[in-house]
Amino acid sequence: MKVTSIKIPEISKKAYPVLTSNRNVIRLHKYQLEITEKEAEIEGSEDFKEQIKLNLFAIEATLRFIRAILDLDDEDYEKLVDLDTNRTQEISQKISSYLMGMTDEDIKAIEEGQVEDPKE
Repeated sequence: MKVTSIKIPEISKKAYPVLTSNRNVIRLHKYQLEITEKEAEIEGSEDFKEQIKLNLFAIEATLRFIRAILDLDDEDYEKLVDLDTNRTQEISQKISSYLMGMTDEDIKAIEEGQVEDPKE
């Protein structure tokens, strides 16, 4: 099992381990499936209410995913909830990348456009 860690200074000074355990990889795929299914459910809908439901669902699912993977206690979870949504997405994407076996170097190369993102 590969162990990587992620630092989130807005939440804690300590680094959180991200374990590539079966449990966490299952959590990753369930999270991705939940989002994909919800998006497909309202695809093509121009109903503003449905779009808000999707946005709310995505934010809550992302927060649950991060909390489960990092095993955040209530206090740290409240700090996570208060973060900017873009920062929350960055954290989620980094955790997801780690769980797919990527390294910081792999992530940086993708961000710089040096290699294709395997998720696409």
